[in-house]
Amino acid sequence: MSDVEQVIDIRDPEINVEEIMARIRERLRQRRAQASAQGLDYDRLVDDERVIASGALSADLYYDLHQLRTTAESIWVPSAMRDRHFPPLLNALLFRTENLFHRLALKYVNMLAGRQVVFNRAATSIVTSVLRQLEQDDAHIETLEKQVKELRERLAKIEQSAGVESNG
Repeated sequence: MSDVEQVIDIRDPEINVEEIMARIRERLRQRRAQASAQGLDYDRLVDDERVIASGALSADLYYDLHQLRTTAESIWVPSAMRDRHFPPLLNALLFRTENLFHRLALKYVNMLAGRQVVFNRAATSIVTSVLRQLEQDDAHIETLEKQVKELRERLAKIEQSAGVESNG
């Protein structure tokens, strides 16, 4: 019996398969709900990951795409307020004034960052679609090359047999 059959055939009374499957289904349901709350299509995102994971193109390209996908939504501008070394009363006044201006600037910067996230999602989706099409084209070209090779071999055999017959 192979290792795979042994793994599949293991029966342990402490392992509750139904419970494990229920947990998996619940986690999938939660992830779908999280994606839906963000306006994303969970199944499409998972499908994109599977397609890109096929590995028909350069490993560096897949790594770069993975980096693009993980950082596409990570635009965030944190508050950069710090304490100054002034007398306490002046320090509090300067801190409050700077904080007001900083929050006002962050409001507009984060509005633009939100637009950038939308663009990043679209760009990532387009790159993923192009890579998917490249992989499909690569597979199609490989099939065509095999067919051309087989046809050339058949033609060579036909020419060879025709040459033998005409010489005889």
